[in-house]
Amino acid sequence: MFSFTCPQCRAELSMPARRLLVRVDAGRTTTGELLFTCLACHRTSALPLDAAAAAAVVVAGVTFLSLSEPVVEHPESRPDGPAFTHDDLLDLHAVLDRDAWFEALAGQDC
Repeated sequence: MFSFTCPQCRAELSMPARRLLVRVDAGRTTTGELLFTCLACHRTSALPLDAAAAAAVVVAGVTFLSLSEPVVEHPESRPDGPAFTHDDLLDLHAVLDRDAWFEALAGQDC
C-alpha cells in the first residue's frame, strides 16, 4: 500500500499498486509522475517523483508508462525498382478487364 496526500482535496490516501500509474518522459528520465484517481474527490491527480522514487514504485508493482515516441518498423523492405505510378494502375485495369486476365498475368514475370 502507498500512502500520500491528494494535491486537490488534501485527503490522506492509502492505495494499492494496482490503482496507481507511474508516467516517465523517456527523453528526461530524471523525473516522473505518480498518477491516481482520488477516492475522496474523484479527480485524477499527479504527484511529482524523482528518478529514485519512480524506480522504487515501479519495482513495488506500480504500472509504468513511458512517454517516449513509439518506433514503428515495417516488417517488409521496399522493393527494388521504380515506384508504382498511375499509368501502372491503368495498365493493370486494362489487363483485368480482359476475359483471360489470369492467363495474361500468369504469363508475365512478377
